[in-house]
Amino acid sequence: MTELPTADTRSMMETKFWSAYNAAKYINPKLKEGGSITFVSGVLGRRPGINCCPLAVTNGALEGLTRSLALELGPRLRVNCLSPGFCDTERFDRMDSDRKAAMLANTADSLPLKRVGEPSDMGEAIHYLATAKFVTGVVLDVDGGHSIRQYANSQSDPMRKQSD
Repeated sequence: MTELPTADTRSMMETKFWSAYNAAKYINPKLKEGGSITFVSGVLGRRPGINCCPLAVTNGALEGLTRSLALELGPRLRVNCLSPGFCDTERFDRMDSDRKAAMLANTADSLPLKRVGEPSDMGEAIHYLATAKFVTGVVLDVDGGHSIRQYANSQSDPMRKQSD
């Protein structure tokens, strides 16, 4: 945290938290009774990593917003939050292909399900949260067991290796 620019944390809060807050504030009056709002936080909110302070703080704020709005907007609306774990998405497409493959394999090996998430895993979970009529105020971990995993092997983790 001491080496990360405060502006990075402000930017993260602005783009991830405040956009969700304002969207919920202004869209909720337009939603039909029985509708739902689903936010997306992330596993780092409750299982942070080194140098992940801005994301941990932002995800924690989104999860708090979820529970608060579930109380404020219920019973008219349900409010839930998806907390995804490590997911193979296009954000890693610019990485060197060998480094990406090693990162994905090392992460998968550390998870109880022995694989990283896919976008379809998150889509199924969001669909559930949006349609389950007796679910509100829930933060649903869809993380392959990340919250109970052993840490990745630091000797084989390409993200921890120092370049020569």
